[in-house]
Amino acid sequence: MFAHRHRPRVLLAAGTRPECLKLASVHAALARRADCAPWLLNSGQHRDMVERTFAHLGLACDTTLPQLAPMSLSHAVRALRDRIGAAARSSRADLIVAQGDTSTAYAAALAARDLGLPLAHVEAGLRTDHPLRPFPEELFRRRIAGIATLHFAPTAAAAANLYAEGIASDHVLQVGNTAIDLLRLTLESPQAPALPPAAAALQTAPTLLTLTLHRRENYGRGLDIACAAVLELLARHATLALVCPVHPNPAVGARIRRHLSGHARIALVEPLDYRDFIALLRMSRLAITDSGGIQEEAPHLGLPVLVVRENTERPESVALGCAHLVPLQQERIVAEAERMLAQPRPQPLAFDATAPYGDGRSGERIAAKLAQHLAATLPPQAAIA
Repeated sequence: MFAHRHRPRVLLAAGTRPECLKLASVHAALARRADCAPWLLNSGQHRDMVERTFAHLGLACDTTLPQLAPMSLSHAVRALRDRIGAAARSSRADLIVAQGDTSTAYAAALAARDLGLPLAHVEAGLRTDHPLRPFPEELFRRRIAGIATLHFAPTAAAAANLYAEGIASDHVLQVGNTAIDLLRLTLESPQAPALPPAAAALQTAPTLLTLTLHRRENYGRGLDIACAAVLELLARHATLALVCPVHPNPAVGARIRRHLSGHARIALVEPLDYRDFIALLRMSRLAITDSGGIQEEAPHLGLPVLVVRENTERPESVALGCAHLVPLQQERIVAEAERMLAQPRPQPLAFDATAPYGDGRSGERIAAKLAQHLAATLPPQAAIA
């Protein structure tokens, strides 16, 4: 659709911190190639967080859009769709990459369809047993699957989900999870963490917990229950301390601070840079979370994870015994946390072909397939002076 250059251009759309982390290795692999070039887009969904995360990873966006104003979910998707489409036009993108199941990812898929551009979906095929849980992530990723040309599945189970939905096998590639790429590199080049003072003061506690909450399904009453459970745990066990990186969403942060601020053994901190967050997880005895990413990283860290959700799109961690699901009921959360703390810590997994989320080299596989697809589908390119 667009005029071509020496190297086809791949637009990588990111609007949230997890997208930055999971696209970093894809960007690096594309940048090393001579047959295609990455174009990094900050959609503005969480503009400052994306800028900060990419800067920490040594990356700068080629296009940074203004912070998206507060609005309803449907209006946000529509606005992101329009602005990503405009960015794809101005950058003369030949292919769009969407990662995961965020509003930015779904809007990028819609923009690709609007423009007639191929869409590659990184971390494709994740599914829960309910079409609307978690909302809107499950809805978004199922709809993205109907648009994508290339589906990069992180696991065999994810690939099987796509086959079951009628996606042709030659459009699905099981490549591993790109989160593990970054984790592997981080662990191979350890540096002393730079934790905020409040968190650093607790790192020598006999038993350290990490808490992260942000899922829309847990807004409101769900956050109240999770915080009450944490407070009960600390009241029962004087040796426990907790660090909670507070999500930037005001609907989450204000409620967490109202419940947990002022406690001598709780540190509420701003979101941590990736390397520091991994250091925190390695210090921790247990993570309590509704996050998906921690479920992927935990097996390689030897970290048990209590997932305060009714279902998960990452059954591999549950099958390993590393992650345990628990409904949002205070007594159940407390009882399961105490049970997990009483068990030996699991052994960290190696980064090899037997690991459930791959060997930590997914970005190279994805970049190679993107280049192959563009070479096969684009017309011959005229040289440009």
